[in-house]
Amino acid sequence: MATTSNKSLSAGFSYLFASLPKIEKWFHLAVVVWVIGQLLSSFAMHVHGDTPASALTFIDKFHMYSGIALAPVALVFCGVILKRRSVSNMYPWLSLDFSVIKDDLQTLLKLQLPEARPKGLAATVEGLGLLALLLAIATGVTWYVFFSLDGSAPLLLSIHKTAVGAIEAYLYGHGIFALLHLVDWMRK
Repeated sequence: MATTSNKSLSAGFSYLFASLPKIEKWFHLAVVVWVIGQLLSSFAMHVHGDTPASALTFIDKFHMYSGIALAPVALVFCGVILKRRSVSNMYPWLSLDFSVIKDDLQTLLKLQLPEARPKGLAATVEGLGLLALLLAIATGVTWYVFFSLDGSAPLLLSIHKTAVGAIEAYLYGHGIFALLHLVDWMRK
């Protein structure tokens, strides 16, 4: 019995990632696991605007260096995605093109999940997730640079903690919609 459910779960994940190139699947997995690790380590941190470098714990340093190491991986991940999809497909609001998003929202109002498509809700949310990821990393790295030079950067730390809220919200929303798609797939 366990083998059947494992096969179903495996088939479900294959369904979720069916349209992605293999390299993008691996980057997606790596970035998701890395971001979850960053969020979990941040829960154990006690760094404030006035925390001296001498008071940093192993977890604090792990979080900082891991975040810095995530930066090039995230940039390559974004590059891989943007190579496959255009900026206009992921950020249709830049050209004020809301037609596909409007259609997708109407589909959601009917309690149905819209199909992922260019300029649609899923593509737009993915684009916003990439921006949230880059913002969290950029603010974290910027804080680290100023903290390393001056020993204090409370405003930058506050900005980073706020920016992390966006990637955290995206991660929860992304996970919920993945589960909804799995449930929808299982019903079909």
